[in-house]
Amino acid sequence: MGRLFAVCLFLLLIGTIGYLAGDRYGVPAWLADSVDPMFEPVDTHLGYSDRVVIAKAGKDTEEERLALAAKTRDDLPNPAMRINEAGLDIIKQSEGLRLEAYDYGGRSYIGYGHQLAPGEPRSISEPQATAFLLEDLREAEHGVLRRLTRTPNANQFSAMVSLAYNLGTGAFARSNVPRLFNEGDMQGAADAFLTHNRAGGRVLDHLTDRREKERALFLTPA
Repeated sequence: MGRLFAVCLFLLLIGTIGYLAGDRYGVPAWLADSVDPMFEPVDTHLGYSDRVVIAKAGKDTEEERLALAAKTRDDLPNPAMRINEAGLDIIKQSEGLRLEAYDYGGRSYIGYGHQLAPGEPRSISEPQATAFLLEDLREAEHGVLRRLTRTPNANQFSAMVSLAYNLGTGAFARSNVPRLFNEGDMQGAADAFLTHNRAGGRVLDHLTDRREKERALFLTPA
């Protein structure tokens, strides 16, 4: 009985660490992957689950991938709400363009921070990188819209999509940014961007720079 209690306590501790660390930073990939299933039932119940599966079979050419990205973004709850060029620029500048696959935290990435799935190419062109980004942003756009009870302007929405893409939609949902925005506290929501500048418990300059750009975009009249 004591051993069972110890195991349960250990799993609870691991799950709590994974939950607080967020979706993309703070813990190794194997740990994040192992604790994600523990929170899926809760996240689904609370509306935090935004796992979107996009079929890629037979979509290997640049033209087909770009067409798929454009098509799948058209079925947003509010199709008019899409990340604008200013938001895209923040993501592209912050993520950086890598045309060859690279490993980070036990996972493989390419393009503008796209996590490679089995069978996807490890060497791509810039148009393919943009197509990957558009596909990935569909989940972030959905995730942001599902958390909002007020209508944002284009810059507010785009800044939040950039944040959600960086943190993951689950961590975005737990952020004070959407909560304060929904309460009508725009200044508070803008300032809340700046709290998401840590990884592994440390403040990182590149995250601080990104959060300041997102905050500035959020506060820019549209």
